[in-house]
Amino acid sequence: MPFTTIEEVERYLAGIPKFQSDHTKAADFNLEKFRKFCAKIGNPQQQFPAIHVAGTNGKGSTCRILASVYKEAGYKVGLYTSPHILRFNERFEVDGAPIPDEALISFLQAHEQLIEMHHLTYFEISTAIAFWWFSESAIDLGIIEVGLGGRLDATNIIKPELSIITSIALDHTGILGDSLSEIAREKAGIIKKERPVVIGKLPPAARETIRSVAEERDAPVLDIDELQPAFNAPSTVGLRADDKEYSFKTPFKMPVQALNVALAWRAIHGLTHPFPVSIAQFRAGLAKINVGYGRFERLTSAHRWYFDGAHNLEAVKKLKEAVQYQGNISEAVLILSLMRDKISPQMMDEFSEFKNIYYYTLNTERAAPFGDITKWLPQVTLFPIHKSQQGRLLKELNSKLVIFAGSFYFYATVRDWMKTFC
Repeated sequence: MPFTTIEEVERYLAGIPKFQSDHTKAADFNLEKFRKFCAKIGNPQQQFPAIHVAGTNGKGSTCRILASVYKEAGYKVGLYTSPHILRFNERFEVDGAPIPDEALISFLQAHEQLIEMHHLTYFEISTAIAFWWFSESAIDLGIIEVGLGGRLDATNIIKPELSIITSIALDHTGILGDSLSEIAREKAGIIKKERPVVIGKLPPAARETIRSVAEERDAPVLDIDELQPAFNAPSTVGLRADDKEYSFKTPFKMPVQALNVALAWRAIHGLTHPFPVSIAQFRAGLAKINVGYGRFERLTSAHRWYFDGAHNLEAVKKLKEAVQYQGNISEAVLILSLMRDKISPQMMDEFSEFKNIYYYTLNTERAAPFGDITKWLPQVTLFPIHKSQQGRLLKELNSKLVIFAGSFYFYATVRDWMKTFC
């Protein structure tokens, strides 16, 4: 089809199965066809050095920290993350600016036939755009976030200067494996021969697996443990390095972000020869970071209302830590929306500590229906469907600590409520 407007691009992409709505039907874990496609368009992924970031949680925030710090140090930085929250363009940033509509149109105009010929998935198209746009933009360094797992993820056709594995927890078990060791081995697939890998705070079984794979590939392992990362109120992260104590002001509200700052520090110091960064630049980059949508984000200055896309066990635990910095969990109001495949007994048990819970069902096949939630959270109330009732309820919650949580795909709906009712 001819692509002359961004609306035509959006309609085309909307017709391709997505993990958001179609889960594994939208995935194709076969890197060969994607390699062949990228070779046909000139192997843009080989035109820039990169840092590759995998992990169950924390990879998006770690990517944003790295992008902000390297930009502050004077490098032209490409940042590829997923999923997008409001617009597809958000996935691809160069020096903080999303890809222009005109560039997306140009890519589809040039490569639609090849995309169809190679039967690319939604994520493969997205990844190809990232590689192409970063090559076209002549970036100095790309920060590339893994979509799912690592070993068979479309992003894994790059050969990065350094890899990062932020965390390992049970998530996507139907795809990645039922144990921490199996999941760790999939994520360790991004480790490249003789290229360093930075590891975060990992469970012992996962750590052992990662170290074993790194040893097989002669990849140096850089650990964050010795940095002793600590989150101190108000929004300050402390690190210990080279017998010195460092304190950095950040925009973060969640204690877990101290680990992500430590991961970025370790990565940056692991690449000091090709990409030097001073302490002052690191400090300034942290202070200026765009933390991204939906990561314990305060939705409005007039209310104590936050959104966090916590949708697995470890993320929910970290969310609760952040809530405790703002008030009392038993008095907070939780407005929840989840995907059916994300529900686990352990995660729902964590949510059960909230005493005031509303549930909203998203309009997608993957969404968990209200009846499924009541099995785990008998105290839950159905969030109103009609706009007028939604407005009345949110008005009643004006003075409350309210946490909107669950799927990142809930974010756009919550933002619409903010525009309508606040």
